[in-house]
Amino acid sequence: MRPQAVLASAVAALLLASTGPAPAVDRDVYKEIRGRYEGMTLRLRVDLMAARRALPPNIMSLDGMSHARENAPVLFGRLEKVFLERVTNAGKTRLELTVYRNHEEADRLRASAIPQPMGGNPLAGRTLAAFAQQGSTSVILELRAGKNEPQEQLSEAETLLDRLFFLKSEPSREELEDFVRKNHGLSLGRLRDLTGLPAERVRELLREAGGDGDPARPAEP
Repeated sequence: MRPQAVLASAVAALLLASTGPAPAVDRDVYKEIRGRYEGMTLRLRVDLMAARRALPPNIMSLDGMSHARENAPVLFGRLEKVFLERVTNAGKTRLELTVYRNHEEADRLRASAIPQPMGGNPLAGRTLAAFAQQGSTSVILELRAGKNEPQEQLSEAETLLDRLFFLKSEPSREELEDFVRKNHGLSLGRLRDLTGLPAERVRELLREAGGDGDPARPAEP
């Protein structure tokens, strides 16, 4: 073997040794998170943006929530209940959550994306897939702890999930009333559904915030 080839092989071996194993989510941690939360209906602490193209729309880390496109539309808003349909090991130290509005919609939209285009409409498959995407979104949990720190990974994943959803408690009365004040553009019916507050209290809060408190206004989707 020529000296240049020997040197190249030695450098490659040293680089490989120095980098060590690639970061990943521990298999038992992944299985534990799936077992605990997959298939649950949960209330959101934060807004979730709609998915667009291949970029992850919502990324939750210990630094907070970030979005691939800050101007993307909100698909599911704070205090809404959503269905966590699937937890996926997304590689590196990432877990991906696939979220739908509810279980029934998850079944319906996933089924609509299955058929392949046949006959005279070559765009049918893409149209159905896009339709399904409009009714669901995803969240990446970005972990700092590595695969050789399974307990730290599990604790961090639980922390991120609790920042994303109300896992260990329901929103307080103060949080619910503050939500009404900050979202007085929504209808009384919508605010009542999201918060569970009595209609008269919602009216009072809307009047305080400068809203009209009109129960006849249609609820926003």
